[in-house]
Amino acid sequence: MNTVVKAAAAYLIVLFVIRLIGRRTASQQAPIDMVVLFLFGGLSVSAVLGDDHSFTGAMSALLTVGLMHVAVSWLKLRFVWFERIVDGTPIVVYRDGVWDEARMRQLRMQQADIRTAARQQGLDDLDKVAVGIVERDGKVSIIEKA
Repeated sequence: MNTVVKAAAAYLIVLFVIRLIGRRTASQQAPIDMVVLFLFGGLSVSAVLGDDHSFTGAMSALLTVGLMHVAVSWLKLRFVWFERIVDGTPIVVYRDGVWDEARMRQLRMQQADIRTAARQQGLDDLDKVAVGIVERDGKVSIIEKA
């Protein structure tokens, strides 16, 4: 039972830390970000299983993490406030030529990230961009001026 409790706690802690790291990690997948995510997995396994290297211990941890994921998904569907905590909300960082520097610092985004997203949509000039939004998954959406 100890393994199950530790696996549930590890799931919640890793979820919290990933949310703390922010959207840039989820969307950009730079090599250093991949290293951090792999380390999370390795450290979590070590913390959950400890000295228990049995098949039963490993399967208990695996089942617990799977059930935690299902439970979190169900809670996100049932409670909007929980979904916002887990997944966040879209954030406008650029509107009609004005940058929201405070939000960009909070997200650790740079103007270059928004300009890149605009270029990827074929907009070579920000004068053609009405809004730049960092989505819940970390991707940048660009809305063109009408």
